[in-house]
Amino acid sequence: MPAVSWFFCSKLIMGFDHTLQRILQNLRISDGERSNYTEDAVEIQNYVIEKLKSADSSFREAFDGLSLAGSYLDRVKLKTPDEFDLHMKLKLPFPIIPKKDEKGFVFLCANNYKHPILANNYVDRKNLQAWLRDAFNEVFTSNLRLRCSTGEVYEVRYTAKGYGCAHTIEAEGRSRTIWFDLVPAFEFTWAQWPLDVPPISTEVRSKWPWFAVPQSKRGSWDERTFIVCAPHWERETTRNLNNFKNVLRLMKGLRDAHESDLPHLSSYMLKTVLLHQLGRVDWNENLHTLFVKMWSCLVNHLKFGNLDFFLANGNNIFDRMQHGELEKCRVAAVRLMSNLNQAETQIWMLDRIFKV
Repeated sequence: MPAVSWFFCSKLIMGFDHTLQRILQNLRISDGERSNYTEDAVEIQNYVIEKLKSADSSFREAFDGLSLAGSYLDRVKLKTPDEFDLHMKLKLPFPIIPKKDEKGFVFLCANNYKHPILANNYVDRKNLQAWLRDAFNEVFTSNLRLRCSTGEVYEVRYTAKGYGCAHTIEAEGRSRTIWFDLVPAFEFTWAQWPLDVPPISTEVRSKWPWFAVPQSKRGSWDERTFIVCAPHWERETTRNLNNFKNVLRLMKGLRDAHESDLPHLSSYMLKTVLLHQLGRVDWNENLHTLFVKMWSCLVNHLKFGNLDFFLANGNNIFDRMQHGELEKCRVAAVRLMSNLNQAETQIWMLDRIFKV
């Protein structure tokens, strides 16, 4: 390559990277804003849990703590830190044994014990959610009111009631609203893992737990199915990968800027695209190269209509989309890929693409 052309390309790459870094700064949450939200959030979640424990003795006996999950755990939450994904850990007074089903799903066996959430010696999703719903409804006979130590006063209400997976709490204050998705979870160690060995190091698997959370399986009416998840495994595996989180933040930011054109393209789907590239790309490459490469990977997954669950092949997480949404996402992602390619020589377009 002639020296002049090489110099010109290098300047373009540097300019692209510089613009992406500026966009990243715009997407990030300031430490002060994060602190304001998290301080109130901890008070609200503790208040609700204490109310639940006081209202229902069986919940008090089973509750085993909250475990942060989602974008907050990974430190890739964007702009406003107003949504918290939490695993609501449950521990019953008898052993729960995970047994292999398929495609990342397990059954939770509890032989010869009696409890409202059990049916024929297995934890039953419908029974579990109804049991928790009763406890929440006992507390939320009306909206609760809480004044936090920051001075903010919240009206706290129980909205999504576990008919899907999460029990959602909405806390509305004068200047901010915070949402909590509380997902019931059973915690296990690596020694209890019943599935094939996942692409996670032995050190990480041995140190951090995994969870089984209630989720129906496509095409099945079996109420016993739970899906495995291991947010701490994923966090630790990607902790020291230089640009992994920055690329994920940018992909989330681009998704958010075109949310109506990318329906139900969840943050975890974007993260899964990147997880499947572990060991295949150099995360020390420049941000521009990695971001365009990972968006291209997303486009390919959408074109083929398949994105395997990271911890288990054969579970296509695009199946969670409704009819027509996958095609709409594919069209939009291809268009944005074209825009990004064009922006490589017309860097000013990046602000327009990200709508900043």
